[in-house]
Amino acid sequence: MSFVALGGDGSTRPTFFELVAAERLMPSLKAATVYSLSVRGSFAVLQSYAVLEDLLAEAVFAQRRPIFHRLLDFEDELFAIITAALDRQSLLNGSSSFAESLYGLRRNSVRGADNPKASLNKPSQRWTLLFLVVLPYMQAKLESVYNRRRRQTRSPLALRITQRSSEVEPDADQQPERRSLWRRTQAQILRLFVRLFPWIHATQEGLRFGYQLLYLLDSSPFYTPILHLLGQNIVRVSGQEMVEVQRQKQQRRQQQLQSAQRSSSVIWRLVSQGWLRSAYAFADHTRNALILSVFAFKLLEWWYTSAEEKLGAQQALPPPPPPPPPKPSPDGLKLPGDPTTCPICRKRRTNPAMASVSGYVYCYPCIFGSIDQHGCCPVTKLPATVDQIRRLYQSA
Repeated sequence: MSFVALGGDGSTRPTFFELVAAERLMPSLKAATVYSLSVRGSFAVLQSYAVLEDLLAEAVFAQRRPIFHRLLDFEDELFAIITAALDRQSLLNGSSSFAESLYGLRRNSVRGADNPKASLNKPSQRWTLLFLVVLPYMQAKLESVYNRRRRQTRSPLALRITQRSSEVEPDADQQPERRSLWRRTQAQILRLFVRLFPWIHATQEGLRFGYQLLYLLDSSPFYTPILHLLGQNIVRVSGQEMVEVQRQKQQRRQQQLQSAQRSSSVIWRLVSQGWLRSAYAFADHTRNALILSVFAFKLLEWWYTSAEEKLGAQQALPPPPPPPPPKPSPDGLKLPGDPTTCPICRKRRTNPAMASVSGYVYCYPCIFGSIDQHGCCPVTKLPATVDQIRRLYQSA
């Protein structure tokens, strides 16, 4: 199954828009996967139009279930594994990434290839898979680190608290000098990274833009710098080539099945053949199933979004009561008797701020310094980050 007709307009050079569509497919699929995991409860609870209160209660319960939300903490790793499996299978069968194969494209080596229609060899496939999987993964992690550090250091108050805690921490905790030196070095490296990352990112994007502009003007056969580094260009797959690829794949499978039949053990022969046939069926239908799942996801999103609009227009009910607050930890700070007192400094609260993981309110400088140093809510001891601090504003 392909999104375009094989062979295109008769030219082996794909258009700029085909390459852009193939390049943006996997990031769009990742965004859709993350979105479906984050709001999966919205689709599961819309079962009845009669009782809106039950629907809202189930929605709140589904959103608080941590089973699927835990996967969001490892979204980059999860999607890298999925991408590696799909791209490896596509490279072995058709010398193309998964996204490129959907658009009827394949990769061709331009470094002294005698046969321009020959598929990529094993070393080229390994390097291609490395750049297709590891490079986007590293970019995503670096962007995550940069965005997190930028949010932490964006506020002057946060910067002063972080610097003050790093200065007094070795004396207060009496840590070894080597450990404090390592922390200072690590902080300096992170500050240098925050300063250099925008320039590195701008240089990378500018280089990509230059290559894409040259490709659009038909002045270069390479669409990206990575393709130039690998010595590969992207060409269209003709119908004859697709038939040849399918024939070679069937021959390889027949040889593997015949090799499994030569086993002397009947049980091992049956297990091997069953495993191979299951793997073949999975490989043949994964692509089509993934395409259909994307369309099904968009259809369900449209269907239930329309249903939610209809339900909201019928009647307006009061919001459900808030969930009970987490219980204070025995190892945490004791709550003061006066609710206007900060549990950390034991003084009247100023600049109130809430730790979203627990709901308890503190002074903003107190809670920021505590979470930045200890990484948890001081009352409940639940894990927390400075990104989960919410400023509260009282109306006059």
